[in-house]
Amino acid sequence: METKQYNLTISDHDFKVKGYWLDQVDDFGQDVDYPIVIICPGGGFTFHSQREEEPIALRFNSYGMHAVVLEYQLIGNEPVYPMALEEMSKTIEWITEQAEARHIDKDKIILAGFSAGGNIVATYNGVATNPKLRQKYHLDQYQGQHAAIILGYPVIDMTVKGSFPDDDKVLNQITADKNLWKAQELVSSQSKPAFVWQTQTDELVKVVNTIKYVDRLNDLNVPVEYHLFGSGIHGLAFGTYVTQKPGKKKYLNSWTAKWIELAFNWLQMMKFLG
Repeated sequence: METKQYNLTISDHDFKVKGYWLDQVDDFGQDVDYPIVIICPGGGFTFHSQREEEPIALRFNSYGMHAVVLEYQLIGNEPVYPMALEEMSKTIEWITEQAEARHIDKDKIILAGFSAGGNIVATYNGVATNPKLRQKYHLDQYQGQHAAIILGYPVIDMTVKGSFPDDDKVLNQITADKNLWKAQELVSSQSKPAFVWQTQTDELVKVVNTIKYVDRLNDLNVPVEYHLFGSGIHGLAFGTYVTQKPGKKKYLNSWTAKWIELAFNWLQMMKFLG
């Protein structure tokens, strides 16, 4: 396996991605094109949580998928959106352009997002699959498209009271574009299939976020699988010792740790894996 960091550019803006590339297996006697996942970690749009980067990427590798971690735009001198949408499109195009050289199945590009990164993925799943919105947000200049998404405790509706961001100043730092405040309202029948999970006891992102998104997908007959676990804090990642903060038992949860196996089963059922 090869691990390498890259700098990508859109206009005058640079951002980083990190690739986790699978090697070909000599025993197979032929080359294999692997699916790939683009991972958007959480971090409240103020940092990129490393607990949701390499551990997640390596687990996807273990199931026969290349992985790329996208370090998307954070709150700063510029808002998160619409820059983050272009970063995702550029990353997909970059992957598509090297599909042959890297043995990537460009028809099986999966997006996975956690918490704030889940908002990036959910929003992109609405904007990038709608021709009018794709043009409005300048995504039509990029090639390639994703096939499905995986969301873990995602921020969906940023206007829900008592749920992240729950602060008008922060909300406007993320984006002043009200059209992007509610990812569920961007969903259309053209949006891609989704696997979604959250815990009922999530103290930062209210459960209504995932319920709204899943309901909208279901209403439009977009394939979706939803798992609402009965316990667990926000930001569990795997819920195992691999992503546990040292000495903090609240990051361990053997029930929610099953989400990753369920997600891989779903990918297989949807013919994106195996």
